[in-house]
Amino acid sequence: MFNPTVENGDTALAEFANFEKLIQEAARCCDIGAVVTLMDQYGTTLHDMIETTHARTAQINDVLDPLGRKIADGSEALKLDKKALQDEIGPRATAAIESALLLAVIASGLAVVIGIVAALFVASLIAKPITLMTSTMNTMAEGKYDLDVPARNQKDEIGMMAKAVEIFRQNGIRVREMTEEEKAREERVRADRAKMMQELQRAFGEVVDAAVGGDFTRRVTAEFPDDELNTLAGSVNNLVETVERGLAETGSVLAALADTDLTHRVEGVYAGAFEKLKSDTNAVADKLADIVTQLKETSRGLKTATSEILSGANDLSERTTKQAATIEETSAAMEQLAATVKQNAERAEEASSKSRAMSQSAEQGGEVMREANSAMEQITHSSAKISNIIGMIDDIAFQTNLLALNASVEAARAGEAGKGFAVVAIEVRRLAQSAAEASSEVKALIEKSGEEVAGGSKLVASAAASLAAILEAVKANNELMEGIAKESREQASAIGEVNTAVRQMDEMTQHNAALVEETNATIEQTESQASELDRIVDVFTLADSGEVKPATAPRARPKPAVPRSPAAKSYLSHGSAAVDKDWSEF
Repeated sequence: MFNPTVENGDTALAEFANFEKLIQEAARCCDIGAVVTLMDQYGTTLHDMIETTHARTAQINDVLDPLGRKIADGSEALKLDKKALQDEIGPRATAAIESALLLAVIASGLAVVIGIVAALFVASLIAKPITLMTSTMNTMAEGKYDLDVPARNQKDEIGMMAKAVEIFRQNGIRVREMTEEEKAREERVRADRAKMMQELQRAFGEVVDAAVGGDFTRRVTAEFPDDELNTLAGSVNNLVETVERGLAETGSVLAALADTDLTHRVEGVYAGAFEKLKSDTNAVADKLADIVTQLKETSRGLKTATSEILSGANDLSERTTKQAATIEETSAAMEQLAATVKQNAERAEEASSKSRAMSQSAEQGGEVMREANSAMEQITHSSAKISNIIGMIDDIAFQTNLLALNASVEAARAGEAGKGFAVVAIEVRRLAQSAAEASSEVKALIEKSGEEVAGGSKLVASAAASLAAILEAVKANNELMEGIAKESREQASAIGEVNTAVRQMDEMTQHNAALVEETNATIEQTESQASELDRIVDVFTLADSGEVKPATAPRARPKPAVPRSPAAKSYLSHGSAAVDKDWSEF
């Protein structure tokens, strides 16, 4: 009958042990030593109460229950005795026995009922508070402390246990309040940290955005209650400051290089990538300084060499110019001489031709003198021949005039170089005109002499002697004229060859002079470029140079060299055109 109550007590002990275990585990996280101490006291009291309950239950089972059975057995024995007595007494005592039996039954029933009621009452007095208390503890084990602990006003062990549970409830409420405060504190800490992280993120974002935009002057200026966040902000500031300092020094060196100042170097102490940037930047500046130094030395040497070459080229150009002028004058003189000799040869040839004609005439006159009978026929025949010769001379004069005219036209086309030939052509044309006029006059004389043949026949005899003398003189003169004409031709040919050689020499000299002038111009241009290179290199400021150029002054761009016309296409003179005055005088 009382086992459920005992089981409830054991269950309460087990649940209390589990709860105590939970409390001890919670004690590792929170400082609830007082609560644990009270729980130990509560557990001890509850254990004592359970032991007492077990003792009372055992007393009921061991004492009250056997007494009830004994009462029942006594009642049964009494019943049997009464029945026997009744049987003995007989029917008379039946009513009395029945009455006694009824009383016995009633008495034993009352005894049994009283025992049962007493047992139930005692059990209910013990089990009900424990059951309620167990339910209360289960509810508190679920974290619900807003309830009343039953039997806490009793003065027995149940009351003591209820007071312990009440203390446990109050401690639970206090622990819950402490837990809620801890949660609130943690929420506040979490909110404060989130706010600090937002502030840190905002500050970092501003610094990073400025750094992305090329501005490394921004810093994280916010102060945080958390030392770790302040350390992190300081690290970011150190990083940005290092980047700013490295870039500033590198930019300063590069700006100095752009301003032709090669003395600046990165002097800061860096590590990692900035150390490599420092070494690379300084290496570029050192290499550029070495190159500029070598360029300065090379430009000075080049300037000196080009000055010496230019001086020699100027001397050579002057001598070549004088030589070209001398050869040009010689060529002009040779052309004059060639023209004169040619003209003399032509005149000698003409005189020889006339001398031959005169010799033939003299011979014919001699024949006329020897052959009187045919004198007039010979004179007529001679006159005809003379007329033919005169016609031929006219033709020659005409052709010569045409050739001279063509030569004049070609000389005019040749420009300045053909003026000498134009003069010769004019003289030849004059001679042709003179020959034509002479032939016309001779022809007129022949015609007149034909009319006067009759009168001339009378003079034949007297003229025979004169003709003989004239014939001898004409022969001698003809031989002289032939020799003069031959020598004049040879002289003209030789002078022509010399003139050709001198002309070629003049052309070569003129070409050499042009080449010298072109070389001189090239050397002058080279010297100008060397001077410009020297000026450009002198703009740079080196470590061993005291010269300092303004960093902001823009460097003037070098002027392009003045283009020169090719000298090979324009000679220093115009050949024989320099002797126009001499030809006009001639």
